[in-house]
Amino acid sequence: MALSPSPILKDRYGRAVDRFRVSVTQRCNHACIFCHREGIFRFEEEALDPGDYGFLAKVSKALGISRYKLTGGEPLVRNDIAEIVRELKFYADEVSLSTNGSLLKDKARSLADAGLDRLNISLHSFRDDVFAYIARAPLKPVMEGLTEALDAGLNVKINFVVMRSNVNEIPRLLDFAASSGVSVNLIELIPLGTPQHVYEKEYVSLNGVEGLVERRAVRKYYKDFQNRPTYVLDNGTEITLIRGYGNPYLCSGCTRLRLTPSGKIKICIFREDAFVDVKDAIKNRDSAALEEALKKATLLREPYFR
Repeated sequence: MALSPSPILKDRYGRAVDRFRVSVTQRCNHACIFCHREGIFRFEEEALDPGDYGFLAKVSKALGISRYKLTGGEPLVRNDIAEIVRELKFYADEVSLSTNGSLLKDKARSLADAGLDRLNISLHSFRDDVFAYIARAPLKPVMEGLTEALDAGLNVKINFVVMRSNVNEIPRLLDFAASSGVSVNLIELIPLGTPQHVYEKEYVSLNGVEGLVERRAVRKYYKDFQNRPTYVLDNGTEITLIRGYGNPYLCSGCTRLRLTPSGKIKICIFREDAFVDVKDAIKNRDSAALEEALKKATLLREPYFR
């Protein structure tokens, strides 16, 4: 693998930009009670094809952007998702994907063959009734997809949004992670996109959870990206805590831009007032225009929580 280029893009606060979080669709076959929709609350068409994403990666790499996280909606509803991964991998050092896992049974192998580096699977409960309440969908296809992803040799991490409904399952989650060789993101519920009555009913601070994790860990460190605290279990399994709301420490370490399905750069998940449209530059294969747009978007960035 080629060495990542040194970051060239820096915002006014000295934060380098080295990655994109790319929403490839707003379609989804789950209806999670807390979904923040990547901060995109107006419907957007899927305007970009695999070659378009490849061109974005080619131009962005020259500016120091070499990591991509594909998300949705549910990215696996796109029939060309493996080809999107393959196109990005021509230029990117890392391509990962966040999925609800329900379609993985049939797509894990093609994603692995396309060169996907990492896979985040949303698994918010091991109980059928609790999972159905949270995701409005059955648990079984998700577990089957997770098994297939591991069999395909993919590097899997579980995304677990901590709520009152599932917080008592965290010990079981840690046991499962340790025995399966998967890492975990424990994610604090945020109010963005979550109905107020759901947020008030389900919110649980990660402060109490952190003590449980710490007691099982042999080491703690902070990831460079978003300064995320990460605990390492004795077998190397990593448990990362993500406090995404009201957390200046996270914002100070944020190094990403976001791309919407219609081809707009979104500056921050919480902001609706700062977009840079790059669809035409991508479609026209206009490298200079795309470079200027990336620089403009970077200069618009600012920490949402300070």
